[in-house]
Amino acid sequence: MATAKTKPTATTLKPLDLLKNPKQREVIYGLTDRRNDHWLIKANDWLLDHQTFNLKDKSRFFHSLKLLVNSGVQFTRALEMLADRTQHVRFSRVLKTVAYDMQQNGLSFSGAIQKHPSIFSESEVKMVYSGELTGKINATLEAIATQLQKNIELEMRVKSALMYPATVVAAIILAGAAVMLFIVPKLTTLFSELGGELPLSTRLLMGASDFLIGYWWLLLFVVAGVISWFIQWKNSEDGRRSWHRFILDFAPTRELVSNIQVTKISQNFATLMAAGIPLSKALRVMGEIIPNKIIGDNIFDIEMKVRNGASLHQSFLEAKDIDSVVGEILEVGEKTGHMAEVLQKLGDQYDLEVEAQLKNLSTIIEPIIILFVGIAVAFLIFAVLMPIFGLQDLFAATA
Repeated sequence: MATAKTKPTATTLKPLDLLKNPKQREVIYGLTDRRNDHWLIKANDWLLDHQTFNLKDKSRFFHSLKLLVNSGVQFTRALEMLADRTQHVRFSRVLKTVAYDMQQNGLSFSGAIQKHPSIFSESEVKMVYSGELTGKINATLEAIATQLQKNIELEMRVKSALMYPATVVAAIILAGAAVMLFIVPKLTTLFSELGGELPLSTRLLMGASDFLIGYWWLLLFVVAGVISWFIQWKNSEDGRRSWHRFILDFAPTRELVSNIQVTKISQNFATLMAAGIPLSKALRVMGEIIPNKIIGDNIFDIEMKVRNGASLHQSFLEAKDIDSVVGEILEVGEKTGHMAEVLQKLGDQYDLEVEAQLKNLSTIIEPIIILFVGIAVAFLIFAVLMPIFGLQDLFAATA
C-alpha cells in the first residue's frame, strides 16, 4: 500500500537541501530557534537575512496586497500568499513574520511592519498607520505603491543622465592608471639610458608613475579613508543637512534640484491627500518622505504653522527653500476644493520639465568630458613625444 508523501520539515531536511531551496524551511524572525542549525545553514541564513530589497519589488508588493484585500482575501492570508509567491527569501520571511505578529500577537499591520525598518521605511509605516486610523487602508496601500513607482522612475532618470559621464570618468581613471603602471616605466628606462634633459611635463609624468608604483597602497588607503570619512560625515545629522544644503545651493544644478523637489512635494502631497489622510498627518508624513532634510525641515515648520491656524498656501509661500509655485497652486486648490488634482497636475508638469533638463544636462556634460579627455591625451602625447623629438635632434647634431 502506497504511503502519502509528507512535506519535509526543518528537522528532516538536509543542509544541502536547504542551501538549494531555503524557502523549504519557514523562518519567523524572533521566534524560530536557529542556534542548533548546521553551520552551512547559519552562514546561508546570514547572507539571506542581509539581502537588499529594491523599491520596485516593494511597490509591486503594496499593489498586489491592495488587489488581494480588495478581492476579499483576509489580510493575513494575503500576506502569506505574497510570501509564498515572492522569490526574495528574506522578504518572504519578513512577510510571514508580519502575518504571525498580526495573528498571534494582535499587532496591527503598521505595528507589525514597524519591526522591520530595513524593509519598510518610517514614512511608509506612518502612511499605513494613518490609513488604519481613517479606515482607508486600501487607498493608502495603492497610494504607497503609486508613489514608490513615481520615485523609482524619477531616480532612474537621474541615474541614467549621470551614467554616461560616470562611465567615461571611470574609463579615463583606469586607462591613466594602466599607462602609469605599465607604459611610463618602460619609457623612463629608455630616457635614462639615452640621457639628455627631459621636459617638465615628462618629469611630472615620470614622478607620478614612480609614486603610483611605489606607494599605490598608500594612495588606496588615503582614497578609502576619504570615502569612509565622507560617508560617515554625510550620514551624520549635521553632515546630512550640510550636504543637502550644498545640493540646494550649488549654482550649476540649482534649478534642476529645485524642480525635482517641486515634483516630489507635489506628487507626494497629491497622493496623500487623495488617500484621505488628514492634512496635519499628511504634512508630517511628507516631511519624512522627502529625502532632502532641508526641505523636510521646511515642511515640518509648515505643519506647525498650519496647526496654529495659518493657511496652508501662505505657509508654503513663506518657506524660503521651497519654490513659491507650490504655494500658489495650493491657493488655487484651496479655493476650488480640488487640492489633490491641482497638485498632481503640477507634479506632472514639473516631471516633464525635469526630464527635459536631465536630457539637456547630458548634452552639456558630453562636450565637457570630451574636452577633459582631449586635454589628458594631449598632455600624455606631449610628455612622451617631446623627449623623443629631443633625442632625434641630439642624434642629428652628433652625426
